Amino acid sequence: MTYPPPAGRRWTDGVWRAGLALIALALALAVGADFRGLQASREEAFGWLQQTRVNLDAAVLDREPDPQRVRLRTARALVAAELDPAHGQGLPPDQAAREAAQRMAAAAQVGEEVLARRPASWEAAQVLGAATYIGWAQAHDPRLFTAYRRWEAPLEAARRLAPAHREPTLLLAAAYLEVWPALSPRKRDVARGLLAAAFQNPEDFGHFLEPWLDRAADRQEAFSVLPDDPAAWERVADVLGRRGDWPGYEAARRRGDEALLSTLNRDLLKADRLRSDGALDEARTLYLGVAQRARPEFRFQGLLERALERCPPGPVDSRTSQRLQPFLAQALDRCLMAGCEIKPAALKRLSRFVREQEPQQQALAALFAGDLPGAALFERRAQGLGTESWAPYLLAKARLLADHGKVEDAQEALTLVHLSWQGRPLYWQARAAVAKAAEDPRALSEAQTRLAALAHRSWPATAWTWRQGIARLEMLTDAPAAGLSVELDQFPKGGAVLELRLDGAGLGAFPVLPAAGTPPLRLAVPLGPGLHVLEIVGAQQSQVLPGAVVLR
Repeated sequence: MTYPPPAGRRWTDGVWRAGLALIALALALAVGADFRGLQASREEAFGWLQQTRVNLDAAVLDREPDPQRVRLRTARALVAAELDPAHGQGLPPDQAAREAAQRMAAAAQVGEEVLARRPASWEAAQVLGAATYIGWAQAHDPRLFTAYRRWEAPLEAARRLAPAHREPTLLLAAAYLEVWPALSPRKRDVARGLLAAAFQNPEDFGHFLEPWLDRAADRQEAFSVLPDDPAAWERVADVLGRRGDWPGYEAARRRGDEALLSTLNRDLLKADRLRSDGALDEARTLYLGVAQRARPEFRFQGLLERALERCPPGPVDSRTSQRLQPFLAQALDRCLMAGCEIKPAALKRLSRFVREQEPQQQALAALFAGDLPGAALFERRAQGLGTESWAPYLLAKARLLADHGKVEDAQEALTLVHLSWQGRPLYWQARAAVAKAAEDPRALSEAQTRLAALAHRSWPATAWTWRQGIARLEMLTDAPAAGLSVELDQFPKGGAVLELRLDGAGLGAFPVLPAAGTPPLRLAVPLGPGLHVLEIVGAQQSQVLPGAVVLR
């Protein structure tokens, strides 16, 4: 049985229901007012963007939850558009500057108003500082210097409020670069710190590099904030080369080589740890990365050997194969000229990684790696051993057979050497080795006489040969030399930087500046008696024709 509620309770229930209805009505009115305000701010934003000819996706504004965010997003779009060099093109300079100042003043006002409502908004502080700076800079307003805290302080606040965001740091660094001559020593230290942070990001590196090179007092200051990264130094060298700053280019290349050596050593250690932990796929990727990024010269050889020897087995892709081809060619050349400087196991691995080799190169690699049956297999498949391309293999084979006492087979190999190679020092060195093994004094004397006749202290321009864009000179000497000089018969009008190698070791990059009566390159590198190879890397690409070479 139910009883009706007391009269007093019925009265209070009615009051509660009425109060709740009023609250719901007030909330509905407030939501409606907020919605109308949001819609109005969006319409105002779209009109502002249309008037200022700034493109912004409507969906971006539609996703913003309140009017202040809409206004702030619009102001940020205006500031971003002002940083685009294409914005405002086609207008008279005075009109463009005047309109830009007006746009930035309006954007700065939005930033100031939003920041007053929301002091923790880093975006509002950034808009205020950036718009103030850009507007004053474009209008050549003296307040840019006399009232600099009005743009500097908001950008500093934005950095404090959002340390994980790059934008405030980049904008402040860019502003400091533009007013660099007016900065105090202390403020320049601050600016260098901001630039060092910006240069850590590869995307920002390209934006700041050239302006920074323009502002830095000298090369030491310019290089002091750059990251110790091979790719970064490569970009620096490229910029300096395009500017014709060849000494700077050479210095950047040196720094890049040192950074590359450090990076590859770190990667090799990491690959060793991964291999020890059983992560073979990751370790293999790192080992192959070290092998590909090394340079085909002597000081990188140890890294290359360790990477090849420790790399877990498996195939390589075509890109890796192509990148390893120069290393194989350089290793085989050194084996042929002066004896192998690379370990047989590493050479064998390297040869297997390089695809689509010519049979004579495969045979030569197998021979130097100690795989005589493999070399013989490639030899049997050859159509004709007497061609010019097989001469290096035959010479190496003759010397190896002579070392093993197989004189007749060695002599037979020499009879097949192409005529074009029979006037070169390598041929007569092989003849001397075979004659000595055969205990034939007459043949040995003949070979030594021919070698003595081929030894010189100078070589004409016609003695240079070319291989894959590299100028190459074989020099047989019979006495020590303190160095050598290289004349250049032709080089670009704007100058060039030549990278030289001697016996597989990099000598560095040498700037060649255009001038009347340009003196020859003088290299203070000692040479002992014997066969040496001087190379100019990328000479063909640089449009350089080397001339006479003289020992000193």
